[in-house]
This record gives sequence, C-alpha cells and structure tokens, in this order.
Amino acid sequence: MSGGVANIVVEDLHVFNSAAGVRIKTDKGRGGYIRNITITNITMDRVKIPIRFSKGSNDHLDEEWNPKAILKVKGILISNVVSVDTGRAPLLEGIEDMPFEDICLNNITLLGLPSSVSWQCEFVLGASARVFPTPCPELRMNGSSPLCLFSQESRRLYSSIAS
Repeated sequence: MSGGVANIVVEDLHVFNSAAGVRIKTDKGRGGYIRNITITNITMDRVKIPIRFSKGSNDHLDEEWNPKAILKVKGILISNVVSVDTGRAPLLEGIEDMPFEDICLNNITLLGLPSSVSWQCEFVLGASARVFPTPCPELRMNGSSPLCLFSQESRRLYSSIAS
C-alpha cells in the first residue's frame, strides 16, 4: 500500500524533447491518494505526449499486492501550458473503480497536432476553460464550475507557503 501526496505545486517548468510533459501514473493495488496538485506555467517543446494520466502496467513488486487497494486521485489543476511541436494528443486514463475527479484544465494550448487528433480520456471527471484543441467530453464542463473551486484553495495554500 502506498501513502499519498497532497498539496504539491509545480510551476515555471520548461520541458524539452521528452516522452511526457505532465504525467501522473498509478495502478490498482497501490492504495493511498494524490490530491490538490497544481501544475502551472509550463512550456513544452518537442514533447511526445504533453499531458498523460496512466493507470499503470500491473508492475507490482510482489505477489502480496491487494487489487482492492485503489488510489484516490482528486483535485488536479493544470494551467497556463503551451506546447509546440506536440507529438500526440493528451491521454488521460483513470481507474474504472475510482475515476480521477476534479481535474481542472485552464489556458492550455497544444500546437503542432493534426486536426484529426483528439484527446483520449476514460474514467476522468472535470472541467476546462480555454483549452486547444478541445478536450474530451469528460473535461468539457465550464471551467468556473464547482469542480475547479479546489484550485482556489491550492493557490491560497501556495501563497501561504511562499510568503
């Protein structure tokens, strides 16, 4: 069983020539939580997949793992992202028994993708505003919805830490 991570801020990052820009990876059997994560002011150049949430690859360390231990992912804000020479559209895969919740995308521009390419999402719930190309239906709710209110709390927490 894993513990958890919470109240994390990643900002002012430049990712160059990488397989993934922003990645969150987990799997059944891990347990624990990922919550209140703020990722902001990111530039990417020649990144294969700019945003990726993956449910893992069943790479458990031993035979004693508990398939019912499901990680809870809630409250992820990704904002102010520009990616150029983007290889693929974002891929967001949550876990069927515990969808990733309160995913908030704001002010994201992914350049260099063919117009036929679309976001791939499953088992994620959230909202978005000012995102190009248009994200998957699971993330198309109005960005001012209650689902994005957690981001205000994350900003308050960060402000208190930074001062």
